[in-house]
Amino acid sequence: MKPTLQKSFMNLHECYTIEKYMDLRITNRKVGIVKRKSGPTKELHGTALTDAIGLVYKPNIEQIFGEKLSLTNSILKRTYRDGLMDWHRNKWQFEYVAVIQISDNLWPIGFQTDQDSPYVEGLQNEAGAVLTAQQGDAILFNGAVTYHGRQRLKDDKCTVLMLYYVEEDGFLDNKAERELYGDEHKTKITPFGGLKIDA
Repeated sequence: MKPTLQKSFMNLHECYTIEKYMDLRITNRKVGIVKRKSGPTKELHGTALTDAIGLVYKPNIEQIFGEKLSLTNSILKRTYRDGLMDWHRNKWQFEYVAVIQISDNLWPIGFQTDQDSPYVEGLQNEAGAVLTAQQGDAILFNGAVTYHGRQRLKDDKCTVLMLYYVEEDGFLDNKAERELYGDEHKTKITPFGGLKIDA
């Protein structure tokens, strides 16, 4: 499936609520900080709220992709000025992607679908798709086969919610190796089926 922009995918009040949730988690120092070359991002992985959103919106996302899907992970991410996202493809457990623009600003995503690697070959197709979501819009694409990236953020900050899915009942249908949704990755399945809990 070609990368697709879905206008008004999420209600604006939902976006305001999610943004306020992120603000409160940051204020209370209950957020992960990922240090990147372009600057730190603040991230929440697999929270009860973000996973619940992924489960509620699953039928809409299945309809767009035309596949029966299972949620593997959700990430609420805040990036700051000059942050960027290098060209990459996702691991297969993050194959089907919905990126929802939560904050009221613009940060386009570029896609390269007609080449092996923009890193190795350089950009072969300058006319690659660039999609820009407004607040409440979603960009949907197959992240495991499509190279995607973002140029440096020009605004002070940008908040997005990323929902990741795989084919239902497939080999990777395991909640990104978690036992429970909404656990913030504190429950992990061991290779031999036991449950490891990081309390």
